Amino acid sequence: MRRTLLLVVVALMSASCAIREDAAPRDIPIDQRGSFGELATGDAAEGASRIYLLSPVGTDEQPRLRAVPRSEAATAEELLTSLLAGANEDENALGLTSAIPADLEIEQARTVGTRLTIDINDALSELSDLGLRQALAQIVATASEVDQVQQVRLRVGGENQGWPTGDGEVTDRPLTIYDYPEFVESSQPDFPALPSA
Repeated sequence: MRRTLLLVVVALMSASCAIREDAAPRDIPIDQRGSFGELATGDAAEGASRIYLLSPVGTDEQPRLRAVPRSEAATAEELLTSLLAGANEDENALGLTSAIPADLEIEQARTVGTRLTIDINDALSELSDLGLRQALAQIVATASEVDQVQQVRLRVGGENQGWPTGDGEVTDRPLTIYDYPEFVESSQPDFPALPSA
């Protein structure tokens, strides 16, 4: 009898501690929502759309991409035009910059499925190797903010081009944000230093 009673108590305690799966999707109350994947910006711009600018750094590091908000863009072309305009006054004051040349022009941007094809002029050809990879990372990261866009095909004069990924390898396939992981600023704090022996 004791053993049965003990098993019943243990079973009830186990059942009360289990996390149950919801039967259907549910809204999470606003005060309980986290900001998973959000990058801190600290700027005064507003909006739900985001572009990526280069953060200020010390002399021993390279700039990283930092997401900054922009007013809601209705199309990929509007968001990319905002990127080409560069940092606003508040962002300039924070030291944010852009590797994208001022004379870069978007001739056309169209989405088919998850691929965004962007026709541009040849202004990127004037950039150094690192500058080109930074500019490409800015364009690809910003384009990835457009709903359902997962790949970016950049064309010059209507022709496909080979473009360097973050590690410098040239590819003629569509680019993704995963081609430039080391260029994006992390919102994760640095790990503490290991104790010395």
